[in-house]
Amino acid sequence: MPLKAKIRFDYQVSSGETRKFFWQRPDLMKIAREKRDRQVSLLKNLPFQGLSVADLDGEQEVYLVPGDEEHPETAYAPVELLVEADSIMDLMQLTLREEFRKIRVIDPPELSLSHSDVERFLFKVNEEYHAE
Repeated sequence: MPLKAKIRFDYQVSSGETRKFFWQRPDLMKIAREKRDRQVSLLKNLPFQGLSVADLDGEQEVYLVPGDEEHPETAYAPVELLVEADSIMDLMQLTLREEFRKIRVIDPPELSLSHSDVERFLFKVNEEYHAE
């Protein structure tokens, strides 16, 4: 059953991973934008089996989460993809990524899965989980 979904990725950069010298203060927002741009170009050019990227919005506002004693300051650069998939299992390759944040199935408005579809889906999730 073909599906259409909107998927959001947030590419993350923290101040702890970018600093080379203690006196340098990196521009996290700029680094996050650059990371997002690299990933967007990969997403545009990589072939996905059973998936096609209908629209890709990589121009959303980068946001900053202030740090504290335990967690460093972190910038997030969001990307939204509108994808068309042949099946729900084909969407899984995008939802198992570290930068995945949310998914909204647009079409069809209702999904009905048979017992065998659910079994195949859970088996595939298990395979991918153990492969990570």
